[in-house]
Amino acid sequence: MNLEALGNLGEFIGSIAVLVSLVYLAIQIRKSTETERTSTYQSIVSDFGQMNQSLAGDPELIALYIRGLENFDGLDATARARISQVFYMTFRYFENMYYQHEKGYLEDEVWLGWKRLMLNYFANPGFQTWWTMRRDVFGEPFTRFLETTSPDRRLLSYPELTAYTAS
Repeated sequence: MNLEALGNLGEFIGSIAVLVSLVYLAIQIRKSTETERTSTYQSIVSDFGQMNQSLAGDPELIALYIRGLENFDGLDATARARISQVFYMTFRYFENMYYQHEKGYLEDEVWLGWKRLMLNYFANPGFQTWWTMRRDVFGEPFTRFLETTSPDRRLLSYPELTAYTAS
């Protein structure tokens, strides 16, 4: 075997090594992306769950929350301040979900349920009153999404949900 043949063989082996390295790198990137998606979703569920636990664990606060969703203006100043903070946190969580979905970390099939929930919360008259006063503290893409997207189905409101009985 002459030097030219050895050189060609070396180039061929080098090309295969580069190809194997690229395949390995692609597999690692895919695994890393899936890990990021899983971590993002776990964080979203955990954060939203903690907020819901706080509401569920305080009968006065959950009652106030339900009233605030229906009629924000009907609350006294202290109640509006309390509920304003809960609305703010609820929609900060939703805004995070929106951005994670936009970045590809929250898959469409998972996003759909959250999207339905957020758009139904957004449609409540009491929340709409609050939103007109606080919309400027949220990012413009998220604000535009909320204000231009209609729910694809209506979910039961809290009063309807608590009054529901299976027939």
